[in-house]
Amino acid sequence: MTAMMTTLLLAGLTWAAEPVPLNDATPEQLASLDHVDLGTAEAVVALRSARGRLSSVEELRVLPGVDGEALNALRSGTTMDLPLAASEGKREFRTVEDVLATFDHEPAIGDVQAWAISYSKTHPAEVASWWTAARKAKLLPRFELGYRYDDDFGRDYNYTTNDQGDPIPTLDGSDRDQDHTFGVVAKWDFDDLLMSYTHMRVISEGQDTVKLRDDIMEEVTSLYFERRRHQVEMLLSPARDLKAQVEDQLKLMELTAQLDAYTGGRFSEALAR
Repeated sequence: MTAMMTTLLLAGLTWAAEPVPLNDATPEQLASLDHVDLGTAEAVVALRSARGRLSSVEELRVLPGVDGEALNALRSGTTMDLPLAASEGKREFRTVEDVLATFDHEPAIGDVQAWAISYSKTHPAEVASWWTAARKAKLLPRFELGYRYDDDFGRDYNYTTNDQGDPIPTLDGSDRDQDHTFGVVAKWDFDDLLMSYTHMRVISEGQDTVKLRDDIMEEVTSLYFERRRHQVEMLLSPARDLKAQVEDQLKLMELTAQLDAYTGGRFSEALAR
């Protein structure tokens, strides 16, 4: 191998090892990363084009074909050159609305809260349905089934006397009477229509559910805006060294996963649309 060929080979290895900008890379550049095929790279570029730009590698984790290995390769093999200011040739943010508009494609807080209530089955209408079901159950009577069986066997005799005057019974006839009697009785407890143990239990469980719903709403709201503040921090003051960038990405992944845990994964599903 000549010295020139060795130099070219080393140069190619050096180029392949350098991270590529996620928001500017071509499908071919992304496909040069380990565990990222051309189809996956094209899907990444298509998502980026649809949204204008990507604010995080985490947005790619719900794309078909982006498995754990591909996602790790994209994290380590790409860079995020988020827009900062016009002096750096990037978008300039002049107002709060400009900054927050960057995340308009993400679910609103109201959507996330609704998904969390639905997933936890703590919607007020569901609690009300428990009370309705309990009252309807008490409107139904309690049925009691009775059965009686009578078996009567009788004989009739005629009496005559012998020469000595002793009575001699003579069977005149016999019969057997078998009776089967069934009975159904419906009973209502009208006291239970007003208040019963079941009603008391529904009230208690309903109060517990309301408290659980309030706790879920508080936690989901806190996570949502903590994630948004972290995104804004990454947007306006991005980390310069690799370790800090990794920490930022891990923090964003953690907050996203926590919101998914409360919404049954619907938060990430919405991010992929």
